Amino acid sequence: MENSIGFLLYKTAMAFRKALDLELRRKTGVTFGQWKILTMLSREDGLTQKEIADRCEVEGPTLIPIIDKMEKEGFVTRKVDREDRRINRISLTTRTDAAWNSLVDCSMQVRKSSIRDIPEEQVKIMRGVLEKISQNLMTDFGVDHYCNPSSVTSSATASTDQRRKNARYK
Repeated sequence: MENSIGFLLYKTAMAFRKALDLELRRKTGVTFGQWKILTMLSREDGLTQKEIADRCEVEGPTLIPIIDKMEKEGFVTRKVDREDRRINRISLTTRTDAAWNSLVDCSMQVRKSSIRDIPEEQVKIMRGVLEKISQNLMTDFGVDHYCNPSSVTSSATASTDQRRKNARYK
């Protein structure tokens, strides 16, 4: 099991996450959880708290104190949605803009460290293999790039069900 692709991916992802968390905390005071939210908002500012929670795979009540802290520290603002006052939209602030380069530098440092002494050609191959694994899992199990179930065509579901059945009898 320790040599399985899934276990190695998990172990590597956890090490990467922990290293990035340490680097971010040490140099910027931002946690990995906050960084995930900031990068998400940098791609799509104004997400709702529910959208952020879904993409981070946490429950809404778990997210609230994180957003509270980020708002208190000036990284985000909450704004009531114009069309539905029950919904809060989260937006980045100028404080985030000012800190952005330092945050990205932390990420780049961890990335550089993670691939140190690995030839560029092997890094390119690894990226391609990881992308293909991700695509296979999205196709076969109907998860999107945020690892949430998405609509799956009936043929994909049927072929996945058949593969599972066959695997049981091998």
